[in-house]
Amino acid sequence: MTLPAVWIVHTNEIAPESDSANALAALLSSDERARRQRYRSAEARHGFLLSRGLLRNVLAQISGHTPESLEFSVSDSGKPALFSAPELHFSLSHSGQWIALAVSCESDIGVDIEQPRKPRDFLRIARHYFHPEECALLESSPLELLPVHFYRLWTMKEAFFKARGTGISEGLGRINLAGFHLGQGIALDATIEDTGAPWQFSYTMQPLADGNHLHLALAGRDPALGEMGVEQIHRGIHI
Repeated sequence: MTLPAVWIVHTNEIAPESDSANALAALLSSDERARRQRYRSAEARHGFLLSRGLLRNVLAQISGHTPESLEFSVSDSGKPALFSAPELHFSLSHSGQWIALAVSCESDIGVDIEQPRKPRDFLRIARHYFHPEECALLESSPLELLPVHFYRLWTMKEAFFKARGTGISEGLGRINLAGFHLGQGIALDATIEDTGAPWQFSYTMQPLADGNHLHLALAGRDPALGEMGVEQIHRGIHI
């Protein structure tokens, strides 16, 4: 299997209480079963089941272990790792009815998926969270391209901070992607420690049946991230 790679799943692909759903539930640890039950809605419980089932099946296939035998640890910052294969780096993302999992064997990785579901005031959000140069870029965008440019910046930022293991609370405006958007690279706030290989990004729009698109971004220091092909984007859970 070629890594890095990303898997995308829609929650309707496996029906709740179906044989496939029950097979996934049998893979969960006691801690995961308890976490699943803490979700108040059946929809949220089903989404958690599919995300953990996807994670266990994919990492088992890559590592050569059985899905139910996998054990995970969590760092102080909340970043998970696989005990039996710590060299595998992974990241999960959820949006609406979609789940994404990214895996790399070279470096920490972050993934973000966004399913646009309602109109947004993109410029207002950008002015609150983004770098001023990114806001200027969006303000100069043709109106019909504004949503695409906004979601490209947003998902790449989310993926970047997830790869760092900090989350967006570190400050979305502390990375400036305006130059990257124009093919000139990224700029980081001087207070962000940045050692190691250069950051790499991958961004795609996945077409949906209703004519809309999913926005999908990955970030990390794996050199192959910037050259990911369609064959490295997988759909569904193989049970």
